[in-house]
Amino acid sequence: MEKKYFTIREVAQLLGVAPSLIRFWEKQFIGILQPTKNSKGARRYEQKDITQLRYIYDLVKKKGYSLEGARKVIQKHPSEHAITSAEVVERLHLLRSFLIDLKEQL
Repeated sequence: MEKKYFTIREVAQLLGVAPSLIRFWEKQFIGILQPTKNSKGARRYEQKDITQLRYIYDLVKKKGYSLEGARKVIQKHPSEHAITSAEVVERLHLLRSFLIDLKEQL
């Protein structure tokens, strides 16, 4: 069973950043990044939030966008946040394996 909610600490470890950076990005990307909070106010991140954070990380840390530039890219191309380049590669590897298996069955 896949985990539904993640803490800010778990998400920070996944991305290799400090939790304070994630909180900062939440303030910078209002309306784009909005994790739910439990009754005590602790952030609860779903997979869609982690995907969004990975997209922001990719734009800011890897591609060198400013925060304003990253915001504009996300607003201009909202559908792109659904998948990162690493996820594309992973999916292509899975598809290749599937096709090889299918070919062997024929």
